[in-house]
Amino acid sequence: MPGSEGSALKWAAGNVEGRARRGSVALAAGSATAGIFVYLFFALATRSIGPADAAPLAVLWSYWAVAASVLTFTVQHWTVRTVTHEGHGATIVRSLPLLSVSALGLAMLAGALAYAFRGTLFGQSGPVFPVLTACVTAGSLFVGLVRGALAARGRYLAAAVSLVGENAFRVVAAVGIAAAGGGAELFGLALVFGPLVCLVWVGSLRFARTAPGSALRSPLALMSGVAGGSLLAQVVLTGAPVVLAVTGGEPAVATSLFVALAVWRAPYIVALGVTPQITAYFTGLVAAGQVARVVRIRAVLAVGVAVGAAAAALVGANVMGSILAAAFGHGVRMSDAALAALGSGTVAALGNVVLMLLLLALGRARSATLSWVAAVAVSTLWMVLSSMAPSPRVVVAFVLAQATAFTLLFLSSRQPR
Repeated sequence: MPGSEGSALKWAAGNVEGRARRGSVALAAGSATAGIFVYLFFALATRSIGPADAAPLAVLWSYWAVAASVLTFTVQHWTVRTVTHEGHGATIVRSLPLLSVSALGLAMLAGALAYAFRGTLFGQSGPVFPVLTACVTAGSLFVGLVRGALAARGRYLAAAVSLVGENAFRVVAAVGIAAAGGGAELFGLALVFGPLVCLVWVGSLRFARTAPGSALRSPLALMSGVAGGSLLAQVVLTGAPVVLAVTGGEPAVATSLFVALAVWRAPYIVALGVTPQITAYFTGLVAAGQVARVVRIRAVLAVGVAVGAAAAALVGANVMGSILAAAFGHGVRMSDAALAALGSGTVAALGNVVLMLLLLALGRARSATLSWVAAVAVSTLWMVLSSMAPSPRVVVAFVLAQATAFTLLFLSSRQPR
């Protein structure tokens, strides 16, 4: 009966929409929870062995944060894009040998560089932390592959659980190590062994070995484009306090900038959790040739970033200063104008992530890297030529980089070819 068929279609559409909504909530909640565990792990280590002894662990932890942002992010979204575009994972299977060799090569290179500069980086002459650095590199790639496979199959809850589980394992291990009086090396091992939790879902890597169609001819070409853009985006997003310290900013001001950016990044970090869904959605639109919808999404995103940046500026100028003082003490202080600018720049950073995922879906990942290279160049030129005081000069450079990247990424993602 026509009425029955219509009801069935509505029920099916509602069921799909409900699963997508639940998946988004699970991914966002998982990302937020994992973030809490990450900081709890390092807090446990620092309180257990002291700030001085935790110094080599801090370096390893910082490297892991970058590797997760660049390597895990890249492999995860490449996997989602490939499976969604093809409808199967034959390209993943064909690429596994190349990915494995590349992972081994990157791990060995990272370990060798860490060993060569072990005194400077870790303050030690032994090989333990360089070996851990190599393991972190390989683990980051493995995690990205597994989570990408889960997300590509719509198993968003499993992907979220794997993210939380990886970091919860580290916290549990840290509690045991602290109770046993272990040193930095054992905490480093806990950091490295976290990705092994993903072995629970290693079955997600089973794909059809042969199938028609291919999402891309060169997996490394597309992934290198994503990785390059992601690396530069991460450097711009987190590197402002370092730039301020290098260019003559006072330590207290650099700390205030670090704290302000960390608070502004909280929504950004949560939003990153749902990016696998966004990649799958964009790829589905591109594969179906729905050009008009892609154009509308770009327009809505541009308006959303403009409105969000204005709202963040209002919050920064009127509220954020009080929030920082209440949470971190009155020593953490920045001008209302600087806090407004940082808020607007962080909103643009979130828009930049979405545009990078759209470029990935379009198969134009190289454009993402080129856009970020240009943005960094513009920002660097400002730093060299500006006569402003160090703090406002760095804040303007941050906003300039984000705004330039957004403009170029937006232009690069115009109507598909």
